[in-house]
Amino acid sequence: MRKSQSIFIRPLVFLLTASAVPLPALCIEAIGPETVITGNSEKTEAPLASKRLKTSDTASLLKNEPGVALATGGGVSSLPIVHGLGDDRLIIYVDGMCLTSACANHMNPPLSYIAPSNVSSIGVKAGVAPVSFGGDNIGGTIHVESDQPVFAKLGEDVKTSGSVSTYYRSVNQSKGAAFSGAVANSNLSFGVTGSIDHARDYKDGHGNTVTSTYYESHNLGATLALKGDSSLLTIKAGHQSIPDQGFVNQWMDLVDNNASFFNVGYKNSFGWGKLDAKAFWENTYHRMDSGEDKLAIPAVQSGMKYMPMETRGIDLGYSLKTDIPFAEKNILRVGNEFHRFTLNDSWPPVAGSTTMSPNTFMNINDGRRDRYSLFAEWESKVSREVTTVFGIRDELVQMNTGSVQGYNTGMMYAADAKAFNGLDHGRNDNNLDITALARFEPAVNATYEVGYARKTRSPNLYERYAWSKSFMCSGMINWVGDGNAYVGNLDLKAEVANTVSFSADWHDSEHKNWELKVTPYYSYISDYIDVNVLTLKSTGNTLQFANHDARIYGLDVSGKVAVWDNSSFGHGQLSGSIGYLHGRNSDTGNSLYHMMPLNGYLTLEQRVSGWTNAVELQLVSDKTEVDALRKEPTTPGFALLNLRTAYQWKNLRVDFGVTNLFDRFYSLPLGGINYDHNLAVGRVTPFESVAGQGRSLNVGLTQTF
Repeated sequence: MRKSQSIFIRPLVFLLTASAVPLPALCIEAIGPETVITGNSEKTEAPLASKRLKTSDTASLLKNEPGVALATGGGVSSLPIVHGLGDDRLIIYVDGMCLTSACANHMNPPLSYIAPSNVSSIGVKAGVAPVSFGGDNIGGTIHVESDQPVFAKLGEDVKTSGSVSTYYRSVNQSKGAAFSGAVANSNLSFGVTGSIDHARDYKDGHGNTVTSTYYESHNLGATLALKGDSSLLTIKAGHQSIPDQGFVNQWMDLVDNNASFFNVGYKNSFGWGKLDAKAFWENTYHRMDSGEDKLAIPAVQSGMKYMPMETRGIDLGYSLKTDIPFAEKNILRVGNEFHRFTLNDSWPPVAGSTTMSPNTFMNINDGRRDRYSLFAEWESKVSREVTTVFGIRDELVQMNTGSVQGYNTGMMYAADAKAFNGLDHGRNDNNLDITALARFEPAVNATYEVGYARKTRSPNLYERYAWSKSFMCSGMINWVGDGNAYVGNLDLKAEVANTVSFSADWHDSEHKNWELKVTPYYSYISDYIDVNVLTLKSTGNTLQFANHDARIYGLDVSGKVAVWDNSSFGHGQLSGSIGYLHGRNSDTGNSLYHMMPLNGYLTLEQRVSGWTNAVELQLVSDKTEVDALRKEPTTPGFALLNLRTAYQWKNLRVDFGVTNLFDRFYSLPLGGINYDHNLAVGRVTPFESVAGQGRSLNVGLTQTF
């Protein structure tokens, strides 16, 4: 056994025998296990405030949660992965809005549209998620909620509330501020939120700058709510501007992203049950090009400097959901949803270029993806110990796009454009989802759940309609950060995942002093959208999306135990988790891309007299299972130590922390390749992995009123 593996496995064995449970609150309901992180310190062991201090990336709030990993993107645009399935294989709702990344590199994923400072809670349901939680996914669902409207009590005067906060992180000179404010009586509430985040390139553990990791983000929102005796009408609107965001693992960088949204929600209780209705609209203008760091590389200066790319994406939709109690201890959930995503992706000509002029390159022209959904779900309390849930969802996905063109009529583009334009682009998928869950609670200190799900996801617009095989153009289709080029496939079928999972949760009667949870899972995925090789190159392959069969299995172990509880030292708790994952393409035998290696974390936390102190240990094993077709690099294992402390005095909270205390150098196992380095050294292989952040001193202040 290699030394690096031994160093990792010994503390991991200690983790397995001495710890377990996900951080915040684990809410196990009849409809399956869910990891929920909230900002209410009265309901969680680790409120969001301690996580916000480390990041401006909302997806990173899920870091270290059992079964969840992050594929590194820009500073505010990481892609969550749940049990090895991420990005568009998850369905993500932000305040009930189903959002889509309007970018060939997925630089504006759904979670990038809400700032961490505005997040009230995040719920993650993996694999066997009830059909009422969303369709068009095979990996699970993520529901993000912003701060909810506040109201004065009946008979009280007008109520006002708000907060201001600021932070600083030394590793990338990141700084930002956020505010919120609300005024309300017992029936009407109006609130506003805003934030700004800015960072330079970060330093790795060797003190070297990791270029194209800078970012800047501005968010502004408003909420108007009207409450009746049993009803709540909520109207939300907002705007986001990201003027710059570097992507070290991509050819391009984000040079402008402007998005606006409008969201209306209505809830009410009637004699027959409950109604939850939502309608939304979101509009994104997005631009990519070579950012400031890439333009400083001599290899770029001597060749192609600019390749502007512009997209406009619009998400709109509605959902109607009802809860109807019937008989005794039975609930029928019925719903109807519609979601439309339209996309135009065009690349303006470059003056003076012979290959990128005189026409506008039409990558996706009038792309459209419509989803029509109906579902029904039956929850039954069979006995005091047993609860069951059975659900079925039928979903029609209709996709189409218009004719395309290259920069010119030369051979580099003409044949591909002609072949694509000569085909019928319309595609319809009729997708069927089925979920069956059973929960058994034989005693107050044990809960068991078993579940099966058949989940379906149709291809996204780029997977079906990206048409050019030219490496210069197909290289722009890449949301996995591996340096390869991707071509769409009109003949793709929808992915179908058959997943089984089992969960055993042992705990004390109040879920307070100790808990141990073990969750094994297995998925067989028919028509998994992987790749076939079109062209092999030393610097990057040209790959075409193609259906294959795949299998994924793994194990999550998590838990907590109270270590002490007395007047002198307050309350002490040890918590931690371990995650194991294995994924293979059943047709080729290759490892699936972006499989997180064996990993775990351990946290010792103390709460005493307004103080919250913690020592956190993060452990990641060697990544040796990699996708050879994508030239995915291996990465060595590592261990990181973080410290944090916070003090709450009346309405003032002060946070201080140190991440990567010993300034260790490590490579991100899901970070992709360092494309900037590849350009700087002359496009040599093997590709270098993206290094993680070095030591950072972090401080934050939050004042509520």
